[in-house]
Amino acid sequence: MSLPELFTVTEAAVVLRIGRTTAYELARRDLATGGGEGLGVIRVGGQLRVPRVALERLIGAPVGTPVTTGPTVPLVPDTVVPLDVVPDPTPARVDHPSAASGSRRRLVSVDQLRFDS
Repeated sequence: MSLPELFTVTEAAVVLRIGRTTAYELARRDLATGGGEGLGVIRVGGQLRVPRVALERLIGAPVGTPVTTGPTVPLVPDTVVPLDVVPDPTPARVDHPSAASGSRRRLVSVDQLRFDS
């Protein structure tokens, strides 16, 4: 499957491994500087698109090139700990005095509050 010639800003963010908000900020910077800096977006109708050549120019490599990393880490741990050995992270339940007496708290809106003058 071939890559598209135009990416959405969100798709470009995935390629660049940056957040969506950062990608839109870079797109706004590109529009504000007339292409001087930023993501290299173009307008297609009312939408922003990032040309593949702009992404390739930005990263200095073809977009379809796989990223090579170090050796892969196995997902299975070396040792397995039984669940009965792991302490329960949930705190013990604490009964509040109002719960013990059987009374319930009533929700009050701000309009119902009265303040002494």
